[in-house]
Amino acid sequence: MHIHARGLLYFDAIRRNGSIRGAARQLFIDASAVNRQLIQLEQELGFALFERLSGGLQLTPAGELFARHATHVLQDAEWLENELDMLRGLQRGKVHVVGVESLHSALLPEVIGSMLERYPGISLQVTSASSGHIAEYVANGRADVGMAFDMPQHDDVEHAASGRFRLGALVTADHPLARKRSVTLAQCTPWPFILGTEDLASYALIQGELKALPEPPKAVVRATSVELMKRLASAGHGIAFQTRLGLEASASPAAQFVPLESAQGAPILGTLGIHVRSGRSLPPATAAFVECASQVILRLAAQDARPKRR
Repeated sequence: MHIHARGLLYFDAIRRNGSIRGAARQLFIDASAVNRQLIQLEQELGFALFERLSGGLQLTPAGELFARHATHVLQDAEWLENELDMLRGLQRGKVHVVGVESLHSALLPEVIGSMLERYPGISLQVTSASSGHIAEYVANGRADVGMAFDMPQHDDVEHAASGRFRLGALVTADHPLARKRSVTLAQCTPWPFILGTEDLASYALIQGELKALPEPPKAVVRATSVELMKRLASAGHGIAFQTRLGLEASASPAAQFVPLESAQGAPILGTLGIHVRSGRSLPPATAAFVECASQVILRLAAQDARPKRR
């Protein structure tokens, strides 16, 4: 159902693809038709929306403003279509979710499984990204829901639900730290560190503690992959720092989780949030996903807060 202007659809396709030819392929129409719509739209607005560069099209300042308008209109049209479907007695729709990699081994499979059982007519698209990039996915309409730890604030993104999870040190079962109730970063420094890069929330959570150490630790690996860091820690190549989420379902079950504390003895906690675009009326399918994800996160956060027997 396309109840909005054709030029808006064509503009959005050009923005997403970075070229007129790419937009034409997506829309299954001739490139000249896309170009004509763009020219007409620019003439009506009195502004150029794209700069024509050798590497493709780039939004002008006016194009950036119009892109925000287009995102709002197209997402609201999707909401209307889903609402009308519900009035017809249908349960269908699409939800695009973008989440950090650490959620893909356990939490997201449980949420998706619940969605597929309760709403078999809803289709899901899942993308992986770092916490630092997820806000842009949600703000510009490339995703309906973002799930990330301690995501940087964004004016166009709002918080829907969250749960707090302890950060811990991942070590082998026979490691000297494996049987401790908790550890500090200072206690881990005799061994090599396996650290995330700056755009991972796990690194941001311990950055202040790292700077406070008398000597910088030896970091043998800096990685963007949570699973890689788990595998390296399980193989005894160093100590990684992550939440317990997905550890049991990981391809590296040998890693032992030891809760991490600050130098002052407080637990180091990461906040896993569910995020949507600010001011958006959520389509029924998206609202259903947020509800399912919230239930799973709150339950797992409650389990994570309970003391573990060692």
